[in-house]
Amino acid sequence: MPDSKVEIEVAVLQTKMDHIEESMHELKDQVEQVEVRVMRIEKVTYMLLGGLVFLQMVPLVRDLLTAI
Repeated sequence: MPDSKVEIEVAVLQTKMDHIEESMHELKDQVEQVEVRVMRIEKVTYMLLGGLVFLQMVPLVRDLLTAI
C-alpha cells in the first residue's frame, strides 16, 4: 500500500509541476507581448519627438530662406 501512496503523491506533484510550467509559459508569452508593445510605443515616441524638432526648425529655415 505505501507504494501506491507514493505513486499518487508523485502523480499529484507531476500535475502541479505541469500547471506551473504552463503558467510560466503563459507569463513568458505575456512578457513578450508587453515587450512588443513597449517597442511600438518607443518607436511612436521617437517619431513624435522628431516631428516636434522638425516643427521647431521650420521657422528657422523659413527665416534663413527669406534672408537669402
